Amino acid sequence: MHAGASGSSAPCGLDILWREVDEVFCLTLRTRPERRAAAERQLATVGLAERVSFLVQDADVEDGKRGCFHAHQEAARVALSRGVRRALIFEDDIHFLPSFTPFAAAQVARFVRTAQEPWHVFFLGHFPRRMELSAHAGVVKVSSMDAHAYIITETGMRDLSQLSYQGEQVDVHYHYQCVFSYALYPMGVVQRPEFSDTEKVQRADDWNADKHAREHALYRGCVGRQMLAQVTVGGGEFDHHVLNVYRTQGNTTKSLKKLDAYIGS
Repeated sequence: MHAGASGSSAPCGLDILWREVDEVFCLTLRTRPERRAAAERQLATVGLAERVSFLVQDADVEDGKRGCFHAHQEAARVALSRGVRRALIFEDDIHFLPSFTPFAAAQVARFVRTAQEPWHVFFLGHFPRRMELSAHAGVVKVSSMDAHAYIITETGMRDLSQLSYQGEQVDVHYHYQCVFSYALYPMGVVQRPEFSDTEKVQRADDWNADKHAREHALYRGCVGRQMLAQVTVGGGEFDHHVLNVYRTQGNTTKSLKKLDAYIGS
C-alpha cells in the first residue's frame, strides 16, 4: 500500500497521519492470541483495522529479548522488500491515550512530510532518556527506549535490519543508539501494564507513570534552558505566558530559580 492510502476511515481526522506511512505492522506472539485481540481493538479505535498487518512470531523460549529483536528486524525487512519508504510499527500491548488527538496527529504528519533535518525514527510513545526542543510544534528530538509505537524510514529500516543481536533489547541495540530520533510531545501511545514475554516480568499498574514523569521533566528542562538562553544571550525579552505555564508545572531547577531572580530584579 502506498502513502496516501488510508484503508479504513480513521476517526476524527487521524488519517492525516496514517496516509503518510506506506505500511502498518503489529508484532505479536502466536501463543498470545488475547494480546492480538486487544491490539486489534486498539487499532480499530484509531482507524487502522483494515491497514495493519500482524507479523505473528513463534516465542523464543530461550531468550525473549532475542525473539523481540528479530521480530522488529523482520518488520523492517518485510517493509524493505515491499519498497516501503516509511513504516509504522506497533507491539501488541499498545494503548492509545486521549492526548493522541487529530491535532497531535497533524503535528506528526507535518514533521514527517516537511522536515528538512534527517530523521530515521519517530516515536509515538517511548521512554525518553534525553530530549531537545525542535523547530517543529509538538515534536522533540530524543534519545529514547521502548519500541512499541514508532515510524521508521527506509534508512532506519536498513540500519535496523543489518544489526546483529548482542544480548539486549532491540531498543538498546538500535532505537536508543539512533541519533536521528524524534518524538511526539506529549506522547500518544503507551504500553498496557501486563506480563512481559520479553523480560519475563509482570509490569506494575503504574508502569507508565515513570515514562510520563520523565517525559515532562525533560521537557520542562528544555523549556527552561531555552528561556534562560533568551534572557542571558538575547537581552531579556521572552514570553511571560510560557514562563507562567512552566512555573505551574512545579519545576524547581536551578536554571528556573536563576531566571526568576533575573525577572524579579
